Amino acid sequence: MRKLYFGGFWIRNKMINAIKDESGMGVIEIAIIILVLIAIAFLFREKIMQLVNELLDQMNVDGLSS
Repeated sequence: MRKLYFGGFWIRNKMINAIKDESGMGVIEIAIIILVLIAIAFLFREKIMQLVNELLDQMNVDGLSS
């Protein structure tokens, strides 16, 4: 029985160390940020396209009248 307890303790320590390990956190955080930005752009694509078109129209009008 004692051997099983130490085996379980070893697995518990490995799991705790894996959770505390932050070596790959930067990559995960950047991937999540990129996914959130893509989701926001997808949700508001109509508004973004409308804004871009208005800005381009203003640039064309301002460029021709100057």
